[in-house]
Amino acid sequence: MTEPLDALPSLFIAGAPKSGTSSVFRWFADHPQAHGSTPKETCFFADPDSHVFQPAFNVATGLDALRTAFRPVPPEARLLLEGTASNIYSRTALHWIPDLPTRPRCLFILREPAAQILSTYTYFRNNWSAVPAGMTFEAYLKAIQSRSHDLGGNELARDALQNARYVDWLGKWRDRLGRDRMKVCTFDALRRDSRAFMADLAIWAGIDPAFYDSYAFEAENESYVPVNRSLQRLNIALRDRLPKGRVYDVTRRLYRSLNTRAPSRTTDADIMARIRAEFAPANRQLAEAYGLDLSSWA
Repeated sequence: MTEPLDALPSLFIAGAPKSGTSSVFRWFADHPQAHGSTPKETCFFADPDSHVFQPAFNVATGLDALRTAFRPVPPEARLLLEGTASNIYSRTALHWIPDLPTRPRCLFILREPAAQILSTYTYFRNNWSAVPAGMTFEAYLKAIQSRSHDLGGNELARDALQNARYVDWLGKWRDRLGRDRMKVCTFDALRRDSRAFMADLAIWAGIDPAFYDSYAFEAENESYVPVNRSLQRLNIALRDRLPKGRVYDVTRRLYRSLNTRAPSRTTDADIMARIRAEFAPANRQLAEAYGLDLSSWA
């Protein structure tokens, strides 16, 4: 590839958060014909009022700044990808991404709304600290419905209910991208057969699907529960200041092995059923608009 013009993404994994986007980004980036951004979520097209907006690194500083997230571009790379999952909700991303000179495609992976909202709650309560440690899921739902808690200014935690109405967001992207430059998939399909899922995406993205015939599909960025919350607060304070790379990855794995455990998978069935019922009309619109089998979401 030539630089600088071509050192921009040709594929954005643009959403939705907590729907397997980190895993899919890693699986794409491991392909010898693909090259992922560093970091996975550049947040380059974040809205200025977003908690992830970076004043010194955003589209207002010029596209050359984004190109630095891909250099050096390997000569064999045919696909450059970026994976800010919150782009699906970003006004700035919607304005800029469709008109980039690479004419990029956008991938959207969707998770059943009740499960996605629960995962958002768990993630920002445990992996981060936007949701107070003592706040139950039911209390969280009441807080975001009533807008009674600012949740640390984290709009993903605060707006989880409207964010899970995917049909509203995707319609805006389809208007800008057209049908040919966007693909809508489900987390269910990813979980059911990761190999077939990635082979299909590889064909759509223009890279060799045979790479995934013998690939080991390891999950990334899963939610956890910290064993010692004081250590977790220290982890949150330090991790964004550390340089990313192999040493960082080893240290992160060591920390997680020592101070985290898997979250409980038991949740009040009545609460989950109530959320699913609330989202049923929007999900029917979504299934019809994008040809999705969402029968398992009922």
